[in-house]
Amino acid sequence: MTGATGRIGANVGRRLIQNGHSLLGFTVPGDSQASKLAEIGADVVEGRLESLDDIRSAMSGVDAVLHLGAAFQAGGPFTPRQYMQINVQGTFNVFEAARERAGAIKHIVFSSTDATLDKYPPDGNPEVLNERSLTQTQTDWYGFTKIVGERLADRYVRADGLPITVFRFPWVWGAGEFLDFPHFRLSFFLNSFRGNSHPSARKTLATLESLDAGDDPLVIALDANGRTWKKHTLDVRDIVQAFERVLGVQQAFGGVYQLGGPEPFTWREAVPVVAEALDRRVVEARMAGMPPTFYEFDLSAARRDFGFEPQFHWRSTLAEALRFVRSGRGDIVPTEVSGCGSID
Repeated sequence: MTGATGRIGANVGRRLIQNGHSLLGFTVPGDSQASKLAEIGADVVEGRLESLDDIRSAMSGVDAVLHLGAAFQAGGPFTPRQYMQINVQGTFNVFEAARERAGAIKHIVFSSTDATLDKYPPDGNPEVLNERSLTQTQTDWYGFTKIVGERLADRYVRADGLPITVFRFPWVWGAGEFLDFPHFRLSFFLNSFRGNSHPSARKTLATLESLDAGDDPLVIALDANGRTWKKHTLDVRDIVQAFERVLGVQQAFGGVYQLGGPEPFTWREAVPVVAEALDRRVVEARMAGMPPTFYEFDLSAARRDFGFEPQFHWRSTLAEALRFVRSGRGDIVPTEVSGCGSID
């Protein structure tokens, strides 16, 4: 497993070990989180994704590869060159080393992201989205390099018959994070609209500033027509289930699968619940001048091909966040993110 010390990797790794698998975690040299892998019973090998020799050495003797390692927005900052070296060259190295051991590698799962998709049209997405609904024309380096990674996977499947499955993760919640989501807060929107000179954005900024009493209230965000924002996310515990269920399933070889929770949430549903938990004031505002967050994913391909059935509704994720914050414990391993971990 690359990216093994990230919060996704650590949780997936722990479950695989509990299920009787042996796990080799591939970590960057000096990773301060590597000790957590030993605590869950994993072996550790140091190396860099940019080195084909390091990948070849680590892959010797393994029969499945979970490629979660990546440079991503929350783990940086990274330069464009680093994005290309880690995410593109690194993914090429993983697939090329697997090709050299063709027949011995039974399955490769590559973690991609919905950040490859153009999810923010001016009026939101009227239809539920499947894996083919939207174009992939991102220009930010993270999304772009993940698009290249998906194309590399397709090439190695078609040309060399590698058993690769691509997972696209949406926004992933870990322990306690639902309560800290910045897009619920007035301060996020104030910062987003400042510097935007479009007339509708300036009008929205004036409205938001009138709601600001210095207490950073939570915001029920609406689009320009008054429709509440909507977002489809995923509890990290359901990612664990997805990896459990997909390993070795031939039907999933060559497939690209969007993952997500049981259903999306809307700001009108979620913000009052979070505000009550945090004892915060709630305001409401139309975000004219900003593309709305409004999308939901169709998970039927993952359900059909490997039985993915997410269990953790956003309300249960929020309940777990409350338990974690109040007690300092939770069902999730609260691992820090390393430079080779992937949140997506």
